[in-house]
Amino acid sequence: MCVSSGPAILARGIGKSFRQRLVLNSIELHVERGELIGLIGKNGAGKSTLLRILTGLIPRDRGEVSVLGMDPSVAAKRIRERTGYLPGETSVYQQMTGQQFLDFALSFYPRRQTALLDDLLDIFALPLQQRVRNYSAGMKQKLALIASLSPDLDLYLLDEPDRALDASIRFQLRDVLLRMRNDGRTFVLSSHHLSEVETLADRLEFLLDGSLVAPQVIAKARARLQRLVRIKLTQNAILPTNCTVLTKEADGTMILEPIDAPLDWLKLLPPSSVCTAEIGIARLEDLYKLLLAEVLA
Repeated sequence: MCVSSGPAILARGIGKSFRQRLVLNSIELHVERGELIGLIGKNGAGKSTLLRILTGLIPRDRGEVSVLGMDPSVAAKRIRERTGYLPGETSVYQQMTGQQFLDFALSFYPRRQTALLDDLLDIFALPLQQRVRNYSAGMKQKLALIASLSPDLDLYLLDEPDRALDASIRFQLRDVLLRMRNDGRTFVLSSHHLSEVETLADRLEFLLDGSLVAPQVIAKARARLQRLVRIKLTQNAILPTNCTVLTKEADGTMILEPIDAPLDWLKLLPPSSVCTAEIGIARLEDLYKLLLAEVLA
């Protein structure tokens, strides 16, 4: 691993448009070495574009970027030699066997994490002698993960690494990433499985409609969440009127905002009418929904 000083990523004012459509708007990002940053955003928010700019795969329109002390616009090859990049749309050579693809992909990196490679091969248990064209989507994702994580590198940029993986494999992948983070590796990763990102990340960045949400907006949203109630009532129970229902889920669970103090409001309900109730919701999914609603308001 390289031990040079300075942040792993430093971006100021990144802007990018495609056909006059603004995709990234004045992005400011600072990632220290050894951090694992979770990048949260819906499809089309600009996550993949940001990661491609950091690797030098596409140019930025404006702003300044330093990745491992280098500018991707002039040192893209050197950055990619020290960076593991997993794209959101996995692309592997269909005519190769799994083993041939791994031999090819890993040949670009002089150093490997041999113990980690063995662990990933054991966890994913791929039929490496079969041709990749016979692999399922999940098997192709596992193959791409092995190729991205096994090299001994300074930085790993993972775009939806758990795409097409079942729950049990996602949990094992999380454990691998935690181990790598504890070894001092640096990550930026995006994922739709927000609860799993929350357990991994040192810090979360929310990317909504091409802009990173300001810390003060996140703090305000978290404060508001402390007043919200997640509740599920018995059938035919009557909900007190002095509240605003924000969302209602398929199973009848509601997230609502009482006018009065949440605990005082909850006391208005007969205990027999309440199936479950929580005050001060802390789920990342709820924070993301609230931020999305506020940004789009």
